Amino acid sequence: MEMVVLSWLVLELTDSPSQVALVGVSRMAPMFLLGLIAGSVADRFSKKRLMLITQMINLTVVGAMFLVIARGHVQAWHAFLATFTMGAAWTLDFAARRSYFADLFEPSQLMNAVSLDIAALTGSGMIGPLLGGALIVLIGFDGAYATMFGFYVVGLGLLLFLRAPKKAPHDGPQPSIGSQVVAAVQAIFVNPTLRATLIVTVSLNFFGFPYMQMVPVIARDVLGVGSTLYGVLAAAAGLGSLVGSMVIASRTIRRPGSVYSFGALLMLIAVFAFSFAPGYPIALVALIVAGLGMAGFATMQPAIALQAVPPAMRGRAMGAIALGIGASPLGMLVVGQLAEAFGPRIALALLSGTGFVVLNALRFVLPPLRDRTGATG
Repeated sequence: MEMVVLSWLVLELTDSPSQVALVGVSRMAPMFLLGLIAGSVADRFSKKRLMLITQMINLTVVGAMFLVIARGHVQAWHAFLATFTMGAAWTLDFAARRSYFADLFEPSQLMNAVSLDIAALTGSGMIGPLLGGALIVLIGFDGAYATMFGFYVVGLGLLLFLRAPKKAPHDGPQPSIGSQVVAAVQAIFVNPTLRATLIVTVSLNFFGFPYMQMVPVIARDVLGVGSTLYGVLAAAAGLGSLVGSMVIASRTIRRPGSVYSFGALLMLIAVFAFSFAPGYPIALVALIVAGLGMAGFATMQPAIALQAVPPAMRGRAMGAIALGIGASPLGMLVVGQLAEAFGPRIALALLSGTGFVVLNALRFVLPPLRDRTGATG
């Protein structure tokens, strides 16, 4: 919801596709800058406490944005600063929350648990854009932020009742965060499964996920719809991802590498189709299919990484994945500039088409993506 509201706000303030892309850049840049550090922090401190801290940061930022918008002083840089701050909090939350699953569930239950988490996340990702687009029309940007503030208050309250599992005490002093970061980098190089997961994460976040920043531009300037139908379009991938995640959660996955890589490929094909959709209904269907592919990618990504490392490395494994997700700002900058030069459709087609070729090549180069063992690269 927050990204939908901010993206439409910046589009109205600047009328610039590249400035809209900068909203996504600001949100995702902390994943690259802080990913490994966040993973190390998650391995050292209480994961519940870290999640509470991130929720309080989000509350503060949303409240500040409400005040700025309500007073009529909002500028584009406010949006960039707000989304960067929340992106930093999200990076820490990502490492803590995803590694928390491995503390709560047995290995045989991990993929199903992650699938249900993705289903909940994408369910909110479906409802949020719908609600955000409608609220902009009904009560304006300040009303949308007041609603978001209420949601974050509820989320903070729910976290307070989360029961943390008991952990065995550490023997001896803990290593420094710096040494933990070094160990995480070493793990990426020596662990072929973690490395393959990271490479695909980097590739899809560069070539695939930047499509999200072009959805408002295509919605308004190509398909000719307003904020409400844009919200529906932004929610379409969430619907597909919700359905895909629920299907995965109900099954035993025996070839996670294949589900992971084929999900990424399906998403890229669907984004390519969306870029040339002749009308709103086909664009909507294309994004639903993109969500189905996203489900395969997103549910397998943390499960594969968590199972590839020992328990003491789980936070850092998620930090490594966060580092890979941090490739998306570069992709967003590229798609924004391409959109300024050639239009949003051509920009998306170039990026997603290239990504499809790259991901196909990676399936042959990286054995874990075909559920085989062996050295990679």
